[in-house]
Amino acid sequence: MFLILDALASGKGRRLSSLDVIGVGPRVIAGILESFGIDYRILRIEEFLSRKRHPSDFDVMLVSAMSMDEKAVSKASRMFDGIKILGGPITADLSVIGRLGFHLGVWGEGELSFSLLLDRGLKGGSLPSPKDLKDVPNLVFPNGSHTALTYLRKEDFLRFSPSIEAVTFYRKVPHYKSARVYVEVVRGCSNYNRPKIDASQDICSICNACYEFNLKKRLTCPQGIPPGCGYCSIPYLYGPPKSRRCDDILREIDGLASLGVKRIVLSGADFLEYCREDLVNGPLTHPSNPGPNLEALEDLLSAVKSLSDERGLFVEIENVKPCLVDEEVAFLLGKYLRGSPVHIGVETGNKRHADLIGRPCSPDESVRAIKLLKEAGLRPYAYFIHSLPGQNRTVARETIRTMRRVFDLGAEKITVYKFRSLPGTAFERYSAKVDKYSRMIVEVAIELNLRRKKELIGKVISAVVAPSIKRGVYAYPLGGGPVIRIRTKRELESGSLIKVKVTKVVYDRLVEGILVEGSESS
Repeated sequence: MFLILDALASGKGRRLSSLDVIGVGPRVIAGILESFGIDYRILRIEEFLSRKRHPSDFDVMLVSAMSMDEKAVSKASRMFDGIKILGGPITADLSVIGRLGFHLGVWGEGELSFSLLLDRGLKGGSLPSPKDLKDVPNLVFPNGSHTALTYLRKEDFLRFSPSIEAVTFYRKVPHYKSARVYVEVVRGCSNYNRPKIDASQDICSICNACYEFNLKKRLTCPQGIPPGCGYCSIPYLYGPPKSRRCDDILREIDGLASLGVKRIVLSGADFLEYCREDLVNGPLTHPSNPGPNLEALEDLLSAVKSLSDERGLFVEIENVKPCLVDEEVAFLLGKYLRGSPVHIGVETGNKRHADLIGRPCSPDESVRAIKLLKEAGLRPYAYFIHSLPGQNRTVARETIRTMRRVFDLGAEKITVYKFRSLPGTAFERYSAKVDKYSRMIVEVAIELNLRRKKELIGKVISAVVAPSIKRGVYAYPLGGGPVIRIRTKRELESGSLIKVKVTKVVYDRLVEGILVEGSESS
C-alpha cells in the first residue's frame, strides 16, 4: 500500500496557520494512484509524526512538501523504512533528496514522471533501476544529479485529474466538510520580468527583454537571473501559465460537493491568468499584455456560480495580479463572486523597490486594483512582505503608508509575511534581516487588523463548524475572515452551518461569538 504524506505548510511538524486548507498536490498524486488501481492512504504529517513506531502496512511513502517543511519531513523520513519519494516545491533545492534520506525526488510538475515510475516497477513496490529512469523527466537522485528538468506540455497537463474521493481522508484538522478545498484552475505564472537588484544595468539596457512583448525572448536572461518576483519560485518550477478545461473543473467541484465539501477555492498563482495563453501564439511570458481572457473567465465563473447555487457551496478565488485588474475585470468578478475574498499582492510600497524585486505591478496599481475590487463588492486581502532585499527606512515608511491607504479603501485584511529565500529564485542566497523597520511594518499590520476586527462586533456571520479540539469550539466564516471561537457547551458537528454573533475580538486573527439559536444545519 502507498502512503501519501501531506506535509504542506507543516514547518517543524505542526501547522501554525492555514489549518482549514486542503491543497491540490496530494489529491493529484491520489488521482494517479487511482488510475493504476493502487490502494493508498493520505495522512497529514502531524498525524504520522504522532505515531510511536513506523507503520508496517505501507511499502512506499510519497511526501508532498514546501521548502519551509524540511524539519518535519526529515523527522518523517527517519521514521519510515520503505521506499521514500519526495515531491512539491521543496525539491527546488536538488540537494534536499539525499540530505533527508529519500530514494528519489520529483522536481516541479511530477504527474508524468510519477506515472512512468509506476509503469516501470513502482506499482509493485519496487524502485525502478537507474537505467529505466534515464528518460523519465524531473527526477532528482540522492547525489543531487537529475534527469531533464522540464515543464508539462498542456496536453499532458490535461491528462491528469485530482482525486475527488481522496478528500475524505481529511477527517481531523482540517475536516473536509469545513475546510477550504483548493481546485486548480490554472498553473504557472506569466511574470517573466526579472529582479534587478543584482543585475548589470548595462546588460539590461542591451537586452531589454523585460520591457518588450517578444514572448520567446523573455524566456531567457543573458545574466541567468531566474524569472518572476525574486521571492517566488512558481515560474521556475511550473513555467508559463496553462489552464484546465472548464468541464473538468466543474466535474471536480460537483464531485467534491456530493461528498459534503462546502468551501471551494479556485486556485492558481493568478486567477486572471485563466486561458490567457489562448490569446497568444507562444508561451505566455508577459504579465499584463494581453489582458485577461474575459470570455473564458465569464464562461467559467457563470458555470461555477450556477453549480454553487445549486449545491449550496461558497466559492472564492485566490490571487489576482493588480496589473490585470481594470473596471471591466472588477465588474466581472463582482458579478459572480460578490462578498468573497480576493488576494492582492502589494509586497512593498515603494515603486523603485517593486521594480528591483521583480514585481510586475507598481504599488499604485495594487492600490487601484484594491479600490476597484472593493467597489465591485469583493473583499480584498492585501499582502505585504517585510525584510525583503533592498528594504530600508524609505521603503518601510512607504510600505506602511501604502498599508494605511489600502486599509482606508476597505481592504478586509492586511497580511504581512517575513521574507524567506527559496531555492530556484533570484533571492535564494539572501537571508531575511529583521530590523526595526521590519518590526514597524508588522506592528502596523496588527494594529490595522485589530481595528478591522472590532468592526465585526455585534454582526451575525454565517460560518461552518471546525473539527472539535480540546481548546473549545471553533468555526470558519463562510465568506472568509478570522476564526471564530464559539461560547457554547453544545457539541456541534464538524461541517454544519451556523450563524454566530460576534461579541469580542481576542486578537488580530481570532474573534469570539455566541451561537444564534436555531441556525445549525447540515
